[in-house]
Amino acid sequence: MSLNNNQGNRWPRVYFAAPLFSEAERTFNVRVTKLLEELTEVYLPQRDGGLMSEMVAAGVPSAIAARRVFHKDMDAIRQADYIIAILDGRAIDEGVAFELGIAFSQSKRCVGLQTDCRRLANWGNNPMITEALETRFTSVEDLMEWMRSTVVLDQQRPRKDWKLTPEYS
Repeated sequence: MSLNNNQGNRWPRVYFAAPLFSEAERTFNVRVTKLLEELTEVYLPQRDGGLMSEMVAAGVPSAIAARRVFHKDMDAIRQADYIIAILDGRAIDEGVAFELGIAFSQSKRCVGLQTDCRRLANWGNNPMITEALETRFTSVEDLMEWMRSTVVLDQQRPRKDWKLTPEYS
């Protein structure tokens, strides 16, 4: 993952925090990631960190698979400039909530995308989620418009290469 803008500087980095447990979720994640990659470098956990289900099916013990996923994803959050948190569903995915909390505590720019109108609470999302977000979008198009206007400024700053943790055993 090493994209440059037309001035030779590194592109801003996005950590894409999203549920990834169904084919529909993974397909949506890939679709949005492809759009984002026109503007930024994107760490997509299901692609770049690996899926536990696939690791375990390949014979990796579940404890080792969990460690690998956790450390790769944590490294990517540390190196990201932005986190985009997918907030769809009656309740926000617990992994997404954790990743958002880590990113917020590291002063990352945190934005949400919530295309689904369902909410567990009648007042909306948990305040620990909404208050961590700089803004929230209800469509992919609105997110992309914001990204196009926002990342131009970030493209002026030089970036370091992604330095992901080696495999954990």
